Amino acid sequence: MLELKRRSPLRREIASYVRPLLFCIAYAAILTLAGEMLSRRSVVKAAAYLVQRPYAFAYNALIAALTLTPALFVRRRIFAYTLGGTLWAVLYIADMITRMLRITPFSAYDAFVFFKNLDITNSYVTLWQVALIALGVAAVLAGLVLLYRRAPKAQPERRGAAVFTALLAFTVLVCTAAYEPHNRDYTDPVKGFNKGGFAYSFLRSFADRGIDRPEEYDEQVIDDIRTEVEPQPQAKDPKVNFVFLQLESFVDPALFEHAVCLENPVPNFTRLKEEYSTGKLHVPMIGGGTANVEFEVITGMRLSDFGTGEYPYTTILQSETCETVAYNLKTLGYTAHAVHNNSGSFYNRNLVLPMLGFDTFTSLEYMQDVTKNQLGWCRDEVLTRCILDALESTDGEDLVFAVSVQGHGKYAADTPETPYPIGSVGLEEDESEKNAFEYYINQLHETDAFIGQLTEALKAYPEPVVLVLYGDHLPPLSVEESDLKTGSLLMTEYVMWSNDGSLPKQDGDLSAYQLTACTLQRKGISEGVLMRFHQQCRQNEDYLDELAALEYDMLYGDKYLYGGNSPYRPTEMRMGVKEIRVTSAGLYDDILLVRGEGFTPYSAVYLEGKALDTTYVDAGMLLARTGLLSSAEAGDRVLVCQVSEDDTVLSAVGPILLETK
Repeated sequence: MLELKRRSPLRREIASYVRPLLFCIAYAAILTLAGEMLSRRSVVKAAAYLVQRPYAFAYNALIAALTLTPALFVRRRIFAYTLGGTLWAVLYIADMITRMLRITPFSAYDAFVFFKNLDITNSYVTLWQVALIALGVAAVLAGLVLLYRRAPKAQPERRGAAVFTALLAFTVLVCTAAYEPHNRDYTDPVKGFNKGGFAYSFLRSFADRGIDRPEEYDEQVIDDIRTEVEPQPQAKDPKVNFVFLQLESFVDPALFEHAVCLENPVPNFTRLKEEYSTGKLHVPMIGGGTANVEFEVITGMRLSDFGTGEYPYTTILQSETCETVAYNLKTLGYTAHAVHNNSGSFYNRNLVLPMLGFDTFTSLEYMQDVTKNQLGWCRDEVLTRCILDALESTDGEDLVFAVSVQGHGKYAADTPETPYPIGSVGLEEDESEKNAFEYYINQLHETDAFIGQLTEALKAYPEPVVLVLYGDHLPPLSVEESDLKTGSLLMTEYVMWSNDGSLPKQDGDLSAYQLTACTLQRKGISEGVLMRFHQQCRQNEDYLDELAALEYDMLYGDKYLYGGNSPYRPTEMRMGVKEIRVTSAGLYDDILLVRGEGFTPYSAVYLEGKALDTTYVDAGMLLARTGLLSSAEAGDRVLVCQVSEDDTVLSAVGPILLETK
């Protein structure tokens, strides 16, 4: 008995170390399991993940536990644990909501976009939902404050906590070294996150950037590839314009297994598929991420070679140029135009497109006679005139890369005020899903009408034109692979059409990064190493490894391909094809009247560098009122700027000197 009594203080001391540690691990495991239930929106699927991939589950739980260890060092341990658990809960809930809205999981980039582009966020979340979120956040913060004040305090055993944290960190590092090589495939982001677990995948999306250095990378490797793709004889004088049309969330509804349209919403697209070259197009995104599909088509690079959840537009292309179809065709005398009926600053396109070799960019802020759909997205019909304006802006050949937006989600799930013109069968059990699908197919119908208008206009165009149109990704609907006849969530379709009948029907499936090279090959054009590589080496056994080596060398490596220095320089890109002009600016009492040409609803008047409250009258007149005008004087400088919805100034015209009346 005496010996037991002597040992009991030691046992109590050990228990004081061990109990908090065991609680930390158990708490992290519970958080991870609950979080996977939220992400997968299924208790059964989360339980299956635990049973089928116990090592992956344990690894994610250890990551969560490591983030919770600061609670072991503070007296307000319960508050610290609650705070850490709340942060994880916010991430898991964000992932659940993101998957509901667009299928693709929540990544580090999404956290950045949420705060930087609230106008885009508002397209997914209604005002009352924002209000509910704000109330929820306020309630959580109030609860945390109350807990901080009233929760009991503990005496931290910092030495034991330090040892445990060090051992846990070492364990996580060892597990990462063993786990990471088997979980690098995020080609399908949904499968990647589901396999790797949310905690690991989300943190990976923070740290994983760029292209890994290939195991075999040196000057000789790149020289061998370059020799393999020596220039081939090509059309000396192509005399053909190229129009690439990327269609937002566009897919033929006939590919859906369980939902059937009462009439074909895309008759023009169907006819084009029947008469011209077509095939399945493998794309890197699901439900969103337009810019990444755009990146693959323009550059010929493979997105899955980059980091987890990475958007190259926001990372490497902020500082580096690379080979693109725009640069390649410019060597043949082409002018490169970009057209997009959405904000010019979204995905940093106003900054990135010059790095990709474009000479002009006509975004929403430079378009006339714009109409918008129920969700506030610009209708695609405006693109016909914009594409023709780009083609007509030069005497030589043109490349036009156009991106539509009308089919963008999230789709209306409430009962519409008036019936949709085109209905469906097969979704009667879920009214919200049926309404969302019918809203979507009617947006497709309007986009398809635009396709018909565009092809008719290009038929009458006096120069040869090749039009390539394709869907950028599946729509953000509640669909799984089994709901699609293609059996893949990463598959859309493309069509190659020409106004002179010079492209006989030749069907075949492609990846988005192969589409441009294949199109140019059909017209005998093989400018650029990457383009020739895709044209000549697609059947090689080491095709993808060599592609990754080229990509690495161009963007991150020693640029052996170019003798150490990239030949590509950012262009002096002009915003808008049509010129905006200011002819006069006069002050009439408290009204500043600006006259000119080419104004749009996104034109804003600036007086001596200060933005004024501007009213768009028409393409030739703007009105501005402000209290500052009382101090305005003759000779003050007046600018007219095109300003995006996030207040980015895209371009400015002027200055012109103010006249007083």
